[in-house]
Amino acid sequence: MNTLALRELVVDVVEPNGRCRKGAEPCRINKNITFDIGALESFSSRRWQPLVYDLLLLAAAVEFCDRTLLRSSMNWGRRFKLHIPVHEPYQWKEASVVRALTEALNLLTGDDWHFEFRPRKTPAPRPAQERMTFPADAEAVIAYSDGMDSQAVAALEGKRLGMRLVRVRVGNKQHDISRADRKERPFRAVPYDVKLNKRNGESSARSRGFKFSVVSAVAAYLIEAPAAIVPESGQGALAPVFLPVGHGYEDYRNHPAFTSKMERFFSTILNYSIKFQFPRLWSTKGETLREYVEVCEAGAKWQKTRSCWQNSRQVSVGQSRRQCGVCAACILRRLSVHAAGLIEPPEVYVWESLSAEKWKEGASEKFSQFTKALYEYSIAGILHFEHLALLPTSSQYELIKRLKTYELARSLGQGPQDVSQKLDRLLQQHAKEWAAFTKDLGPRSFVRQWIDEL
Repeated sequence: MNTLALRELVVDVVEPNGRCRKGAEPCRINKNITFDIGALESFSSRRWQPLVYDLLLLAAAVEFCDRTLLRSSMNWGRRFKLHIPVHEPYQWKEASVVRALTEALNLLTGDDWHFEFRPRKTPAPRPAQERMTFPADAEAVIAYSDGMDSQAVAALEGKRLGMRLVRVRVGNKQHDISRADRKERPFRAVPYDVKLNKRNGESSARSRGFKFSVVSAVAAYLIEAPAAIVPESGQGALAPVFLPVGHGYEDYRNHPAFTSKMERFFSTILNYSIKFQFPRLWSTKGETLREYVEVCEAGAKWQKTRSCWQNSRQVSVGQSRRQCGVCAACILRRLSVHAAGLIEPPEVYVWESLSAEKWKEGASEKFSQFTKALYEYSIAGILHFEHLALLPTSSQYELIKRLKTYELARSLGQGPQDVSQKLDRLLQQHAKEWAAFTKDLGPRSFVRQWIDEL
């Protein structure tokens, strides 16, 4: 890691009525980090202990740091010094714990992390014990959101495991859960919210991977489940590491190299073994969607999922919030729907047509919020999947594959040759799906024109 001329931020997590150390950015509990009492109580099991609260507080504090300090256009990495109060500092100060934590976060975010743990002055209140229905024989938890992979894999794995699979919501919103269900449903939302001291923060959001893994692992620990399922399909998990966007750092948020380091961290801090599993790692998103529709009764619900990460202000048409249709996440969604032989109404997206000859012409007639950033996101998203399709024919492929195969094989505990063969098949399937998708857009589509200009 290049640690020269890094932007630096010192953050002090401050207990209620406490004082922030001089020269540090305050991150105040109950102001910058607020816990949702109801959601927190949905995590309350007989195995609850203050250490669980500390883990959740740590995840929130890491998110605060990551979002507060903007990255430099000249240097991706930053340096963080995070001071945080915990209930049992002697556990957190163990060299094996600190090493596992920093190695995981450094890989995930591309930054340089340092921690100082100190005793809490006042213990955090224990959440009230509610009558949650925790399965006695749970085999796995799965991080669950309103995304397509999340819903499809939760249904597919649920068909296999039944009640032994426990869903863990990794969003904060609970509007789609009835009040009655909230009293009985475990792990119904991320139990905290993070608010910055300033309006505009860093948007790369790499710490989300840490947040989701901590919430999943905590849930698995509390119900003694041995595994956490990562629902991401192959393109979403591996492509951001194989082909980072622009000059950015590789995105390890859904990659086994990151989760294997998190397994080591949880083993040291919780003294509990949890395995992150990737049941769809060697499938394309289109293959996952097609299987979901074919074998699950709820298969039609894929149409209600959301893939776009743009906020409502950027993708509103009239009074309706749509998905943009041109960012990398939306392009992968549209590619997958096409590969699965399915159809979506054009009105799902701001860009109702990818077959238009000019970029702006593909958008809804009622849309006017065209920006340079959105245009650049569009180009980056399309070229990302084109580059992925061309990767197996690249002169650099064998070198790239050798490096990435050993990283994957080591993280997954599998043989390099087996991983190499699975990777070849995944990339060949992506290239096949991408060729069919872009062909059906027509030779004069702006998508095809951008590809031909490569």
